[in-house]
Amino acid sequence: MGLLETYEAMQKEAAVAEVEAQRREMLTKYASAAEELLENEYGDDYNADDVELLAEKLIEADVEAMEQQEKVAEYEEAGKIMAQAFIKELKEKKSEK
Repeated sequence: MGLLETYEAMQKEAAVAEVEAQRREMLTKYASAAEELLENEYGDDYNADDVELLAEKLIEADVEAMEQQEKVAEYEEAGKIMAQAFIKELKEKKSEK
């Protein structure tokens, strides 16, 4: 393996490690939030499976919310485009008269 290939492989490994670190950090935050919620609600009457399940549900809820926000943004953009087209058409009809 040449020097360039070695360098590219190292860059790829570093990128993968960075993504994995970010993923671990995100999962840790969700697990901490889930544990805090469970502790506030149930005291010490929960286990690791409960934390994992709630963390999964929190992630799913956030993903769903993000998807909904994207849809709203798409609909808003489509609405703006249609409104602009409608205004343009009205102006054209007005100028024809």
